[in-house]
Amino acid sequence: MAAVDIDLPELAPFQVEWIEDTHRFVAIEGATGTGKTYVFEPELFAEAHKEDANGYEFWWCSPTIAQARAVYENVKRSIEDAGLSTLYRCIDTLREIHTPEGGILCYKTGEDPNTLFGIRNVRMIVVDEFTRCRMSLWPALLSVANKTGARVIFIGNYQGDDTEWHLWVKRMQASDEFRYFRTTALEAVAAGIMPQAAYDTAKATLPEGIFNALYLCQGSSDPSLLVKHAAVADLWHNTHVSEGKKALTCDIAMHGSDRFVMHAWSGLILKEITVLTKRDAKAIEDIIRGKALEHEVQRHNIAYDADGMGAYLKGYLQGATPYQGGTAATPMQGHKMSYQNLRSQCHFLTADAINEGRMWVATDAYREELEPEIFACLRTSGQDAALRWGIIPKDRDDPKMPGAKRRLGRSPDLFDPIPMRMYLDLAPSPIFAQDVKHRAEEVRKRITIRRDRPTTTFRER
Repeated sequence: MAAVDIDLPELAPFQVEWIEDTHRFVAIEGATGTGKTYVFEPELFAEAHKEDANGYEFWWCSPTIAQARAVYENVKRSIEDAGLSTLYRCIDTLREIHTPEGGILCYKTGEDPNTLFGIRNVRMIVVDEFTRCRMSLWPALLSVANKTGARVIFIGNYQGDDTEWHLWVKRMQASDEFRYFRTTALEAVAAGIMPQAAYDTAKATLPEGIFNALYLCQGSSDPSLLVKHAAVADLWHNTHVSEGKKALTCDIAMHGSDRFVMHAWSGLILKEITVLTKRDAKAIEDIIRGKALEHEVQRHNIAYDADGMGAYLKGYLQGATPYQGGTAATPMQGHKMSYQNLRSQCHFLTADAINEGRMWVATDAYREELEPEIFACLRTSGQDAALRWGIIPKDRDDPKMPGAKRRLGRSPDLFDPIPMRMYLDLAPSPIFAQDVKHRAEEVRKRITIRRDRPTTTFRER
């Protein structure tokens, strides 16, 4: 018998279905007002008070440390208001509440999933607002849960079918251990837990796209996304795309933290993906030379990231095309859009090619990594004061407009070479430029400028 009597809230039929589901992994994408937190916060609290809870941890995981702290403080305050403080041990620094039965309520954050790994005796995890968490949270939670067979409940608002988490949901549905619920505000109105007036006001005052996402779980509420979910899914099936110019695009990693990734192209058909650990510049040159011979790629159709580590290759890959994303966008005749820099331009052109079905990834290698990277990278930050379109920098750590690294928990190495392919159709031929330079040098070798006379003259050697 528990030392504390816990009164659980009265539940609507669809909430009862959530609670009574016995699958080990459950994901609930619910509309605003469907009571996800209202249901699972006391449910986790009750689980930590069961007679066999001694020595087990029960996790509430929030997207940020501020949110985790707020939930912890709310539960702690409820205990104090009930006059039960002497029965519990609250550790503010760890955000832990030890129950009279020996269960440990832990209020965690998914900000840095690496901190969640370890040998922990966890029985149940509730992930609040999971659709706003980093995707790298899942491997950490799975590692912890697998040690004890813990249940993991994901609750959050619907963010669109084209999000990384929804792609994860689609993959998880193949597992017998997984159950997915999508609950709309209409169900909440029918159950009497949302007033009809509140629903009507939201419908009348909110933009259609936002209302559909927040209340009906339809469409995408993220205006930053440049690609359609269906178009990305079609990338691996666009067999109608024609062969064309042979090219290589390379994201360089030598002494940095990212991998060396190279894509082999025929037109806009991605034929082969090569992923290697970091190498020195000479080794990378040898690898690129070998792939260029294999795929019959001319030197000027080899593009490489000339920023960062790629700058070391300038002395090796003479004649190749350097890609410097931070430079000015390339003028495009008859094109009305303007871009903040070359990287933004090539990202927008990549999105256009995907949405219009002009690109085909003709290999299934690394698909599970590449697909979420596309959604994480092809996002716009909007227009600046000069009305130039930009993309969200991949290093941006703003939770309101996160970059790809924050969304993924890693660098989007597999995606990075794709916009370089678009640049090859924009860049002037470096062969021409080098040919002009070479000819000028030859002329200078044959000409001597005489300065020992009042009038400067030229004579052939």
